[in-house]
Amino acid sequence: MPICGFNEKMLEGLRALTEGLVEHGLEYRCKKNKETIEQGIKREISDMTRLLSETHRIDDSAKRMLTKGIAKYAQGFYMHMRKRGIDDYKADVGKIMNYFKFMDSKYYDELEGRPEDMRDLAKFLDKKEI
Repeated sequence: MPICGFNEKMLEGLRALTEGLVEHGLEYRCKKNKETIEQGIKREISDMTRLLSETHRIDDSAKRMLTKGIAKYAQGFYMHMRKRGIDDYKADVGKIMNYFKFMDSKYYDELEGRPEDMRDLAKFLDKKEI
């Protein structure tokens, strides 16, 4: 990523986390709660929204940022799954990892150090499909 570079170890960690969001956060919890996947996705997005609105109560700024970051990542992933469905979630996770690779490569190979590097990166990311 344009904050530190990305390597395979980082991608594998994100891949495991992201797959776990489906396998535990949706499949397991939906079965346990006797709800549909759609209901589970809505519940998870709602839970993350409620958590994010309370993170100002975390005094430690680093801990607050970590909490916000993981909640926003999960929320974004569930929003993506709401559009795509979970039938082929491992392929979708692979596409998300490719998006992150693209982001990293675009920044470090082409944009780093340019005056408007982050603006330009955001424009490229806006056009890049997952």
